[in-house]
Amino acid sequence: MIYLKLLQTFLLIGLFSFGGGYASMELIRTRVVAQQHWMTDAEFTDIISIAEMTPGPLGINIASFVGTRTAGIRGTLIATIAYALPAMVIVMILANVYDRYRSLHGIQGVLKGLRPAVAAMVLAAALKLTGSAWWGGLEQISIPNTNWISIPVSLAMLILLCKKKLGPMQAILSSGVIGAILYAMLGIVP
Repeated sequence: MIYLKLLQTFLLIGLFSFGGGYASMELIRTRVVAQQHWMTDAEFTDIISIAEMTPGPLGINIASFVGTRTAGIRGTLIATIAYALPAMVIVMILANVYDRYRSLHGIQGVLKGLRPAVAAMVLAAALKLTGSAWWGGLEQISIPNTNWISIPVSLAMLILLCKKKLGPMQAILSSGVIGAILYAMLGIVP
């Protein structure tokens, strides 16, 4: 039954989604695309784009979209609650522990030690998304598979996000408008 699969899948994802939405994207992609086959890599990338534009945490938005796509409104509720529930419980426990013991050197060492792992998870997600946007997947990197529109638009948005402090919503909307114009002008069906 799809509802039980959604519940199991997103409880597990929620339980092991450390580092926020970007860091957990690869875990979500693995479960949703590679293991459950609920969507393709391209569809998952589209959902990430849409989830990024909507208010709220990225991981919860992705869970909601996957739930809707696989099982309608009930699927949305099940996937969203299942994804959020472990984090809520863990955060309440950790907030209490942190509040009591935050000044201990050991706690500070643990927190600093976690940063490289979280950075690696975010970087892995960024590489997968870049591969999907630029070549249709990292395993398909080649000149013929290169999306020559996505590369300069991605790089321009990166520069604007870093140097001009462009907001995420502005970057997404700008990128969408630029892509629509360029694809229409060149007569390319993405």
